[in-house]
Amino acid sequence: MTLRAFADEQALKSRTKKEILADKLTDMVLTGLLRDGDELPSERELAQLFGVSRETVRGALAQLTAHGLAKVSHGSKSRICANEAVIERFQHHPGHRQEADVNRHDVDSVFESRLVIEAAIARRAARYIDDDGLKELDRLLEAQSQLFDSPVHFQLSDQNFHKLISEYAHNDILLRYSEELYAYGLNIRRQVMVETGSIEQSFREHGRIVEALRAGDPDAAERAMLSHLDSVYRTTREKLDVIG
Repeated sequence: MTLRAFADEQALKSRTKKEILADKLTDMVLTGLLRDGDELPSERELAQLFGVSRETVRGALAQLTAHGLAKVSHGSKSRICANEAVIERFQHHPGHRQEADVNRHDVDSVFESRLVIEAAIARRAARYIDDDGLKELDRLLEAQSQLFDSPVHFQLSDQNFHKLISEYAHNDILLRYSEELYAYGLNIRRQVMVETGSIEQSFREHGRIVEALRAGDPDAAERAMLSHLDSVYRTTREKLDVIG
């Protein structure tokens, strides 16, 4: 099973995969997941991450380049270009509005909401996830085990990890809320991820979540997810206190 990055594709038949992927990458820039100067994973790695062809990735990157959001150098990896002038042109982008809405709230309110939403998601996913979903989570974990020194790539994988679990809850409302809440403070999470041991800690917590899902144990899945979110909350709060 490939990551269902295009689960809404049936409602968007007039749009191509490269256009949808380009929008997703643009949203990642606008929410702070990808920042100016970031080196993107290779075309092959992005294709595996999003479950699409390299041609689709190439087309999406071409669109980002056309908007000035990326620079593609022949023979080297692409880099994000997200200066203030470029971002200003996307002030009315849907992804930007979504991120702005959730970031109006304080960190405590956001994470209290994540605890409720993602606990329900973990419980439902433990009941509904299938072998294909578990194999995909295992593939993501294997990739993450090699990304302890790659915060950009890890965060892309982390977003997909949480999205895949949310999709297996089989509840579109929970999925939408979880995606909106995930967008909170991504620029702060970037700063946390560069701290020594932060990525490895998240990786270990992800592993415990997958173990509980594999066991089909809703209680264990909820506990593992809440433990992970508590860790994310604490490190986010600590970083906010330092820079605030």
